[in-house]
Amino acid sequence: MYIALYSPSSIQKLVDFIKTVYAIKGLVPVVIKPIGAAAQIGVPEAHKIAIKQGKPFIVLPEISDLSNVLGCSKILYINESGREVSLAEVLDLEERVAILVSSGEQEPSRKEVENTDSVWLREVPRGLPVTALIGILVYELHRKNKMHQPELLPP
Repeated sequence: MYIALYSPSSIQKLVDFIKTVYAIKGLVPVVIKPIGAAAQIGVPEAHKIAIKQGKPFIVLPEISDLSNVLGCSKILYINESGREVSLAEVLDLEERVAILVSSGEQEPSRKEVENTDSVWLREVPRGLPVTALIGILVYELHRKNKMHQPELLPP
């Protein structure tokens, strides 16, 4: 599963995004169209974190590259005006999926998100900063993964 951050300009927001996504296995952070300081300083900093942790980090110029380059069959754009879906519905997707969130600094154009499924998570309060929203997603994915792993009995 990919978690994509659209158009960040803040170095700190970009670094917090990467560290949050790396908190659990199986998630790949993608940054789309970084601008300003995030592009000049934040992306190289994120690459350093990725290399130190031995994890992938992807930077793409367009939202459409999630499907064209990464082969995502479904892109969920999480935004407050999207149709409401349950968190479980999002977490249970097993196909090659990308979850797209806007950095809050610049929203994608209508054309950029025309092939995405615009949704809002019913259980999540509106108005949360993007880092908190991603934190909730990562935490819930972590909980789901823990519930599906059998506990090892001591020898």
